[in-house]
Formats: sequence, structure tokens, C-alpha cells
Amino acid sequence: MLEACCMVFLLLFCYQVASAEIHREGHYVAAVYEHRPILNPNPATLTDRRSALELMSRNLYIYEEQVIAAAKQGAQIIVFPEDGIHGFNFTRETIYPYLEFVPCPQSVKWNPCREPHLFSDTEVLQRLSCMALRSKMFLVANIGAKQPCEYNDPLCPPDGRYQFNTDVVFDASGTLVARYRKQNLYFEYAFNTPPEHVFLEHNLWDQTVKATCRQ
Repeated sequence: MLEACCMVFLLLFCYQVASAEIHREGHYVAAVYEHRPILNPNPATLTDRRSALELMSRNLYIYEEQVIAAAKQGAQIIVFPEDGIHGFNFTRETIYPYLEFVPCPQSVKWNPCREPHLFSDTEVLQRLSCMALRSKMFLVANIGAKQPCEYNDPLCPPDGRYQFNTDVVFDASGTLVARYRKQNLYFEYAFNTPPEHVFLEHNLWDQTVKATCRQ
């Protein structure tokens, strides 16, 4: 039931960031892939970034295959499930090597595939962006994200960073167009509750997006 509710929410969220071209056509073709992730057999054991990227890459290869298959069937947007890239059952400490830095799309226009060196720890975002670019379709995926914070921030965790369960959306050019920091009601030991309420408004007529989001 929870997975079904999440999928419905993701589709509604994707609708908000659909392109003007889709509006002109009056319809769009969506693909939803239910992925069984390749998991870390010991999620409670700390690993390094290289090992984390190797595991996530195995899931991303499957994503790439599914994007190609969806493109051949005329899909204009593809939605991937929660925890499909990094897995689950981590602690706050052991998930850290899997986390990416995700800038606020309303503050910086960034295409990770074309500008891979603009930010550090964005290898997964680069792969996802390139999938969207090559297939010329919108792409939605779930990742773990990290955000440094200052100790004068009263909500800043003791380790000096926020960790968020995050959905990211790329447009058909591979540009990051939306970031949604979410919260589940349980099993969120590795992530923080988002400190702000994010408002997203996508105008299908001129493709403008208005949002407030913390850097």
C-alpha cells in the first residue's frame, strides 16, 4: 500500500514538472519501473565512497537498460522507485558514503551530464542526467542527499550535515529541474526530517518553476 501511495505521489509530482511540449500535445506517455535493487548485504557496516559507487552503479546499469527500453516504446517520462539505487536498512553513519550533493534547482541551473565537475559527490546525478539526455525524456529517481549546515543553525545535526531522502527530476535535456526532500512515517533512521516546507509550482504554459528551498 505504501509503495502504491508513493508511486501515485511521484506521478503527480512529475506532472508538475512536465514540459510545455507535453501540454501542446494534450497527452504524454509515462513509464514506471518497479525495480528490485541490488543491495548491500551488510548495510549496518560502514564502507567507503568507492565501494558505495560500485554497488549503486550496478543498479544504475539496470536503470539505463530500462530507460532505453522505455524510449523505444515512446515514453516521455520514466519514474523509478524509492531506494532503488542505494537500497535500505542503513544507519545514519553507514548511508553517508552513498549520499550525493543536490543543489537547489531554483538557485542554479545545472546539467550534471554536461557539467560533471561543477559539484563534488554527484556521480549518481551525472549518470541519471545522461540517461535523460540520451533518451530525451524526463526522468525521476530517488537518492540519498547530504547538505552541510552551520553549527549556528539550531536544527543542524551534531555531525554538521543534513541527510535527506530525496527525489530528483531531470528534464529531457538532462537538466536538474526539481528536488523534493521527503519524509516517510517510519524506517527513516538514516535521514533527517526536512527543516522547511517546500512549495513547487510548475507552469505548463511557460515552463517556469517557482519554489523556496534551502541551499
